[in-house]
Amino acid sequence: MKNNRQVPFIITVISIIIGFMLALQFRSNQMIFATERQDLFQLRQNVQKEMERHQKLLNDISKYEKLLREYETSMNEGGGLSVIQEEYARIKRENGFSDVTGPGVIITIEDNPVAPGMNKLQSPVIDQDLTDLTSLLFANGAKAIAINGNRLIVSSSIRTVGEGIQVDTKPIEMPYIIKAIGEPQSLEAALRLPGSDRESMEAWFQFLNKKFIIQKSESVTVPAYQGTVRVKYMKPMEQKGAS
Repeated sequence: MKNNRQVPFIITVISIIIGFMLALQFRSNQMIFATERQDLFQLRQNVQKEMERHQKLLNDISKYEKLLREYETSMNEGGGLSVIQEEYARIKRENGFSDVTGPGVIITIEDNPVAPGMNKLQSPVIDQDLTDLTSLLFANGAKAIAINGNRLIVSSSIRTVGEGIQVDTKPIEMPYIIKAIGEPQSLEAALRLPGSDRESMEAWFQFLNKKFIIQKSESVTVPAYQGTVRVKYMKPMEQKGAS
C-alpha cells in the first residue's frame, strides 16, 4: 500500500521536472530565434550598405571613364588645357575652395530673452552641439556648410578653446548662423523631426533656451574655405625611369 501511495507522488515530481525542462527548452529556442532574426536584420543592413557602396564605385568608374575620354578627345583636338581647367574648377568647388550658391537653409541660433520674473537658465551651446548639427546636415544631403562665414571642409574641426568655440582656428560667437546648401525640405525635416535615439535638433536647442530659426531659401551662398591646408603624409610619387 505504501508503494502504491508513492506512485502518484513520483509521477507528479517527474511531470514537474519534464514540464520545467520543456519550458526551459522553449525559452532557449525563443532566444535563439530572436538572435537569428537580429543577425538576419544586421546581415540585410550590411548587404544594403555594400550594394550602395558598390553602386557608388560603379558611378565613380563611369564618371572617370567619361572624363578620360574627354581628355583624350581634347588632346587630339588641341583643347586639353580647357578640360583640365574645368576639372580643376570642379575639384575646387566640390572640396570647398570656391564660393558656391544653391538652394538650402539658413539656421540662426541665438539667446532666447528671458521675460522678467521668469527663472529660466540659459545653457551654453558647446562645440559638440554644433558638430552634431553639421553632421546631421551632411548626413541628410548638405553639399556645403559654413558657420558664421567659415566654410567646413573634410579636415575642419569645431572645438572649444578657452571659453569660446573655434571653427578650425577662427573664433565664432553667438548668434551662430549656419548656411547649408542642399534640398531645403529634406534639411528642414532632418532638423525638426526626432531620430530613433534622440530628440529633434530643434527641440535640443530649445531645451538649451536658444532660439532656433530655420529659413528655407532658393539661393544660399556658402563662401570658400579661407584657411591653409597642410599635407603631412603625402608626397608626389616619382615615376620610374625619370631622370
